[in-house]
Amino acid sequence: MRNDGVIAAIATAWGESAIAVMRLSGAGAVEITDKFFRSKKGKAISSLPARYMSLGVIRDQSGSTVDEVLAVRFEEGRCYTGEESVEIHCHGGVTAAQRCLELFLSGGARLAQPGEFTKRAFLSGRIDLAQAEAVASVIRSKSDASLMSAERSLQGELSSRVRRLMDSLTAFRAELEVRLDYPEEIDGEGNSEISLGLEKISLDALELAQRCRVGLILAGGVKAAILGRPNVGKSALLNALTGEQRAIVTKIPGTTRDTVTGATVWRGLSIDLIDTAGIRETEDEIESIGIARSIEAMNGSDIRLVVADSSAGITTSEMEIISKIIEKGSQDAAESALIVMNKCDLPQRADENQSDRSARIRRINTSALTGFGIADLKDAIFEMALGNARAEEGYAATERMASAIAETASLIGEAKTAARGGAGVDVVGSLLAEASVALSEVLGADATEELLDAIFSKFCVGK
Repeated sequence: MRNDGVIAAIATAWGESAIAVMRLSGAGAVEITDKFFRSKKGKAISSLPARYMSLGVIRDQSGSTVDEVLAVRFEEGRCYTGEESVEIHCHGGVTAAQRCLELFLSGGARLAQPGEFTKRAFLSGRIDLAQAEAVASVIRSKSDASLMSAERSLQGELSSRVRRLMDSLTAFRAELEVRLDYPEEIDGEGNSEISLGLEKISLDALELAQRCRVGLILAGGVKAAILGRPNVGKSALLNALTGEQRAIVTKIPGTTRDTVTGATVWRGLSIDLIDTAGIRETEDEIESIGIARSIEAMNGSDIRLVVADSSAGITTSEMEIISKIIEKGSQDAAESALIVMNKCDLPQRADENQSDRSARIRRINTSALTGFGIADLKDAIFEMALGNARAEEGYAATERMASAIAETASLIGEAKTAARGGAGVDVVGSLLAEASVALSEVLGADATEELLDAIFSKFCVGK
């Protein structure tokens, strides 16, 4: 893998703003900049000190001034990409930035591909693959907790934990190799020692997998569908959860005929809420389409909030929705659903449709009108998503990374179980070797060009 020439791109968002920042990176970036930039004292950027911001102008080939800018150059090894680089800070807006970029492209640079600056930072050894992917997590953070999770990974906390686990695995595998050289000394007691030795490594791997799972959830948030028959207060509940008047609320059944979305952040977790049309039998064509979308939202959500009118109790309508969740869901309803007994400010009515299915599902009493129980409902959603974990424990991780670490933990657990069962040292060692390979994928030690292209193509241009 090699870096191909000088790349250039606008690193800030398009549109009106105070400034726009342009990046050039690669051997020859300074030479290209010299063709168009002069400081107020008439100096080329190559003659100015590195990492020294200088006021000057960009001129085109005819000598006409395109924009007044600030420019700074970076020496190889002393910047984000690890390459010779230049940054140009021009006026914001589309025209000035675009015109400057066109000049540098005409001078020998090529337009950077999505994520290519960060890819070059990885290839130059400035950051590892876990840190590189954390860059995208920082940009896409939906909450303070997801941002802090991403920053922990970007600063190398996740990488450090992965390396420590890898060192432990390597040391343990080396010890097993020694044992293989003296097989006559391995007996039942020896296998017990191996099992005990793997205990701490296994716990470390499981804890790391859990923290990556938390970070993954923080990054993506959770989707919660608000389900129920008409007029139980679903739209009012959406408004109460988001703190905004997102949905129309009336006493007329069937007001909501399409899905209405809203979002809130609770204890660092981003929650995307989907208010759905009331599920009932109807001959209204438009309402029927809305109900079909309700079923679709139910099947595509992480959490289902089955709303009931507590003044009417659990009816057959709620029981039918719960049955649909159990039939369609990939996990037990008790793990993916909550029964929200809304309108608890009204006189209560005992349930007429208690069953084993509904009894297993946690219930939360709320009043969307008064706000009672709304915080409890948000807490319940948080706990369903993250369990006993804390948001501040998360490490930003992609599906690829979390999967690799989870596989590592699983293989170490298998090795520990094999040792307890009296398996040979060669079997245990083979499992641990597989665990090491899986773990190495996190940092990108043997990353292929195809993998890197797949990862960095998801970045924005200029990053």
